Amino acid sequence: MVCSCCAAAIPQAALSLFLTAAAVNFTFRAVLPNSGLNRSLLRVISVLTSTVLVALGVLLSILHFSAPLRGLFFVNLCTVLSKPGPLDAFRCPLVGSASGNVLEVGPGAGANFRCFVNATTHIDSYTTVEPNKDFTSVLLSEAASQNLSFEITPTWLRGEEINVLDASMDAVIGTHMLCSVDDPQQVLLNIDKSLKVGGFYYSMEHVSASPQDRPVLSLSQDLLSPFFKIIADGCTFRDAEAEIFSALGDRYEIEINRFDAPMPLAAFKPHVSIVAKKLKESCLT
Repeated sequence: MVCSCCAAAIPQAALSLFLTAAAVNFTFRAVLPNSGLNRSLLRVISVLTSTVLVALGVLLSILHFSAPLRGLFFVNLCTVLSKPGPLDAFRCPLVGSASGNVLEVGPGAGANFRCFVNATTHIDSYTTVEPNKDFTSVLLSEAASQNLSFEITPTWLRGEEINVLDASMDAVIGTHMLCSVDDPQQVLLNIDKSLKVGGFYYSMEHVSASPQDRPVLSLSQDLLSPFFKIIADGCTFRDAEAEIFSALGDRYEIEINRFDAPMPLAAFKPHVSIVAKKLKESCLT
């Protein structure tokens, strides 16, 4: 028997896999015929299924308790998922409009760099803010491979710690970024401080589905969320549109495009892209 304090320490996602493995074993034992080829075959299937579930549960537990391993795992996952694909048809028309002094928050593996290969805009400087230093070689390698006409200046900070000069940026880019920050309002306020009046914030985020309009999709996100938060190093389903309006809506002109992205899993399809033009400084600045 597992003590209650030990069970409480196991992440929810891993615990659900362990319980499912136990249920599979119990169910197969209860319903299998007493003898015959079918019993042997089904027994092998049940053992294999349980073993895979337990192995995944152990992996999630290790990632949950080890921040360095979780960060490194996410770098490798992100590098694979950031390869050119159908999502670029939504990504590049958005971020490729950036010009002047550009700040990118959460560049990850540098998926946005390829959007500037044939861009008609001119970039004077490009600064990135990324908390995961394990992305260093991947990010710089991607920038070099795209043969960009400008240099990348990487900084290894959280979005809550952006330290560029106030009103120094013409554009800020953030794609699939707000899902993983601890304090989205603080990150957005830092973005606001860094932007000049007349500057643009370009955002593309996967978002939480409406329980009223898309109940099945919303439920699937709720079920996936504990797993997603571990393997994606803290990322979760969030109402990014509401976060942006809450932080910037009173002084920005905001254009919204809601769409279903070409993603392999339905839970990740709900997306929003936003172009927000800064009209005035905050009264708190």
